[in-house]
Amino acid sequence: MRHFLLIHGSWHGAWCWYKIIPRLGAHGSVAAVNLPGRGRDPAVPATVGLETMVDAAATHLPPDRQTTVVVHSRYGIVASMLAERHPERVRRIVYLASFMLPAGDCVAQWARQDGDSLIPSNMEVDTGEAWDWLKPEAYVSALYADCTEDDVALARTLLCREPLRPAAAPLALTPERYGTVSRAYIRLTEDRAVSLSLQDRLIEASPPQRVASLKASHSAYFSQPEALTRAILDLDRD
Repeated sequence: MRHFLLIHGSWHGAWCWYKIIPRLGAHGSVAAVNLPGRGRDPAVPATVGLETMVDAAATHLPPDRQTTVVVHSRYGIVASMLAERHPERVRRIVYLASFMLPAGDCVAQWARQDGDSLIPSNMEVDTGEAWDWLKPEAYVSALYADCTEDDVALARTLLCREPLRPAAAPLALTPERYGTVSRAYIRLTEDRAVSLSLQDRLIEASPPQRVASLKASHSAYFSQPEALTRAILDLDRD
C-alpha cells in the first residue's frame, strides 16, 4: 500500500489538504503534518528552525515502507531535507509550485528574484520576533484567485504567522543521500505567489525526473482537487 505525506506551505497548516486527503486516501494511507507553529502544535516563531520542521515531518514516515512526499510552496525545503536525512524512507518528492532548491541555497535568496510574485510587496516581516505574514487584502490575489468564497473564508480563519528562520537556512544536501531520491514537479501556470517564471528557473537549476502542469493559481488543492490528485498519482507511477 502506498503512503503519502502532505506538507503545507507558508501561513497554512495540515487543514489546507482537506480535499486531497480523502482523494489520495482511495489509493493508500495519507498523513498531513502540521509544521511547528500552527494547528495543535503551537510554537513561538523565533524558536522554530528548519531542523525543527524536519523533525515534525519525519514522525510521519513509517519505518516499514517508503513514502511519497507532496509538498507545497516554501516548504519544499522541508521535503528536501527530509529526503537528505531519510533517503531510504522517501520514495519520491512531488514539489507543488514549491522551492526545490539546489544544495547550499535558501528560500530567501530565490524569493527575492521573483519579480512576478505578489508576495514580497504584500508581506509584513518582524525580524525581532522572527515571523512573516501576508497582508489579508492580498489573500485572494496572491493565493486564492481561482478558489471559492467558502475556501477563502476557511483560510481567513486559519492562516497564521510564519516562522522566519527556515527561509534563511541554506540546504545541506548531498548527491549520496538527497540525490538518490526521485523528484517530480507540478507547475501551477497561474500562480502569483511562486510565479511560473520562478518555478521554471527552479526546475532548470535542479532538474527533476518528471514535470506536470496545471492551469491553476497557488492553491490548487482548493480549486482543482481532482486534477491535482490525478497529477500526483500520475507522477508517482512506477
